[in-house]
Formats: sequence, C-alpha cells, structure tokens
Amino acid sequence: MSTPQDLLAITNACVVTVDAVGTIVNDATIVIGADRKIRAIAAGTIAHNAPTVIDAKGGIVMPGMINAHTHMGMTLFRGLGDDMNLEDFLGRLMPAEIAVLSHDAVVVGTELAALESLLGGITTALDMYYLPDAALEVAARSGMRIHCGPNLLESDGPEPLPFAQRIKWANEWLTDSVKREQEFSLPNGFDSLNWLSPHSTYLLGEDHLNQIAALAKQHGAHIHVHAAETVGEMSLVSKRHNGRTPIKVLADTQLLANAVLAHGVHLDDTDIAMIAQHGATVTHCPASNYKLASGTARIVELHQQGVNVALGTDGPASGNDLDLWLAMRLAGYVQKTAASDPTVLPALDVLRMATINGAKALHIDHLVGSLEVGKYADIVVLDAFSPSLTPVFDPHVAIVAAAGRGDVCHVVVHGQVVVRDRMALTIDARAVVERANKLTPAILASVARN
Repeated sequence: MSTPQDLLAITNACVVTVDAVGTIVNDATIVIGADRKIRAIAAGTIAHNAPTVIDAKGGIVMPGMINAHTHMGMTLFRGLGDDMNLEDFLGRLMPAEIAVLSHDAVVVGTELAALESLLGGITTALDMYYLPDAALEVAARSGMRIHCGPNLLESDGPEPLPFAQRIKWANEWLTDSVKREQEFSLPNGFDSLNWLSPHSTYLLGEDHLNQIAALAKQHGAHIHVHAAETVGEMSLVSKRHNGRTPIKVLADTQLLANAVLAHGVHLDDTDIAMIAQHGATVTHCPASNYKLASGTARIVELHQQGVNVALGTDGPASGNDLDLWLAMRLAGYVQKTAASDPTVLPALDVLRMATINGAKALHIDHLVGSLEVGKYADIVVLDAFSPSLTPVFDPHVAIVAAAGRGDVCHVVVHGQVVVRDRMALTIDARAVVERANKLTPAILASVARN
C-alpha cells in the first residue's frame, strides 16, 4: 500500500500552538497531510513526503489570525472618514457607498482587503458589507476564508432592495448556501455563508428584527450585528426601543444567542450578564473605537464573566487599515491602563482573542484557530531574522508586543500556501491596486456631494 502524499512541511519552527494550555514546541516540524489538516507537530524531524517545504529558520509559527468584524469592501473609502465621530462618519460615507458601489466595485474593494489581510497574517474574516456575492468571488480566487451573509437594514443600500425584498433575498441566500459554497469551491464544513447581518438596533425596528430572528431560526443561521458602539447609538436605541439597551433589544427579539456583537463598547453590568447567558461573542475593535473616539470597551469585565471576546479591525475606512497586530497591542495596553493593573490581559489571552476566540465566534474552533493535529492548516510564519523579534524570550509576548505585518513571511490557508516570501501567490497585487485607484475619482465625487 502506497503512503498518502503530504502537501506541505514546515521545519525548524518555534510553534506557538494557542492550544488549551498554550503549548510551545521549539525546533519543531509541522506536516500537513493530503486532507489539508495538520498530520503531525513534534520537536525535531518528522518523516514526510511533502513536495513543498518551508524552512522557518527558527522563527515563530502561529495560527492564522481571524478578523471577527470587518467591512472588506470599504477599503475603497480608506481615509475619507477621519477626524469625525461614528455618526458623522456614517452620514458622510453611507450615501457615497449607495451612489458608487456596484458588484464589480465591491469585488475590487474586497480583493484589495484580502490582499492586505493575507500579507498581514489574517487568514479568516467575518465580513459585513453590501453585495456579499462579491466576497464569495474573492474568497474563491484568493483562498482567504471569508464568512458573510446579507446585510439587513431599512434603507435601500446599493442593492437596492426595500426591506421585504431583503428578507426574501436573505431567505434565498440561506436556502442556497451549501450550493453556493460548492459553486465557488469553498471548503466544506465551515458554514461560511450561513450568516445574517442585521446592521444594528438603531437602524432596524423591532418588527424587522423579529422577522430576521424568525428567518435565522428557520435556517439555523448565525447573527453578526453592531451593538453598543457609541454614546449616540445608545441614545438612538433607547428612544426607538422604549428605553432598552441594544443588548436588551437583541435578547427580546431572540437575536442574542450565539451572536457576534461588533464593538460592545458601552455595556452595563446587566448587558454583560445577558451576553454571557446567551453565549454571544463581543468582537473588540480597538483601533476603530479609539480613532472615532467611541470609547473603551470593558474587556476585562467581559473576560471575568466568561464572555468570548474576539478581535476585529472594523472597516478600513473607520479604522483605516486591516491590522490585527495593532489591534492586539491596543487591546492589551489600553485595558492595562484602564484597569490600572499591568497584569490584566497577559499576552496569551490577547493572542487567543486574535485566533481561537475568533474561531469560536465563527463556530469553527473545532476546525481552525490553533495549531493542533487534526485541524486544518491555517498558519503564519514570522521572520526569524526580524530585528523587532530579536531576541525572543517569550514567543507569546513577542507576537503581541513586538511583531507586526512586516514580519509575516509565509501564510498558509486550508493547507494552501497563499503568501510565500512576502509575496501574494493568489492575488495579482499590482492589478488589484490599479483597479482600486481607477475608482477613486468617482468615490471622491460621491463623498464631496455629502
């Protein structure tokens, strides 16, 4: 009987597994089998027959990072929402999006985001944006793992669809999700299209939220929603929903259970208790929250109550980039300052927020999010000769407090090498940048009208 062909081996690695106990394996080899799963991790040399070998040269090897809240197509509006709060930002950009976005434009913006993400070590994203079919095209071409679904709000948006038609469209999307995954050759078992994205409780009334909840229940769909981001939002929701908080509204409309709540900045103790009770995730987006002056989330208290906290970048117009290395650093440092306690959120906890906690948010932690035998190979290899990663006494600290996007040498998604020697292999970087730049005159004109 012939031995099955391995796909890939990574040698001479300091493997940061992010498993349950934070195991680190030095001078290790990782072997990815024909099924695209990690077949073996062990110190020293492992016998394999992989045609592709990456020599990590003693550098850090870690799980691919997971961006648990973003708006990928919004790369096209990068830098046009600065020096303003969220409400002013939305007032400026949402009409511009409606005016200029098409399927092809969202493809360009999403592909640009995928390029930036992969080069920076992000292998998976939970995307909330218009025209999600565009994200599927990009996922299929780039190899990046993108979870997405219909964006539900009461305004027409660039689709355009009144709400009743949005619900019909969302039902069709969920009904055909498995077929769509096959059509776009997306990996089986990740449930990547089984999502509904109600924008927020300030842009949706209770009747519409109930309709979304009923549809989600019918299909077993996951919920991705903005919640408790700004003081202004809290006031709007209170006025619209009879004094309730966004979290209370989501609980009352049966949308809170296992949901992904983007931001969660302004949560009181009752909100946190409800989130914990319903098993929801809060995705912390520190760069966006601080840039828009939205506030500082209560991450320590969320952790103390057992809430799963993941990391996100928000959109590249609100946060201006898709940098989870920055998000990790801000998350850790600001929480230490807010608590006046340097011991809170140690490096491994922050790293979990960027990896396995994001996988939990997406309901795929049994498949990815850590480097363990039997999980699919989503892997980042950092530069062994980076000055900022020299010396490495504690790999967890090095990743969270010193590493950056420039240290990413190689990236593997689902067993496929998508970045090699800092070059994207699945995306034509020059071509996508040129396509994005061609759209800038129309984008500038649309913003100038607001």
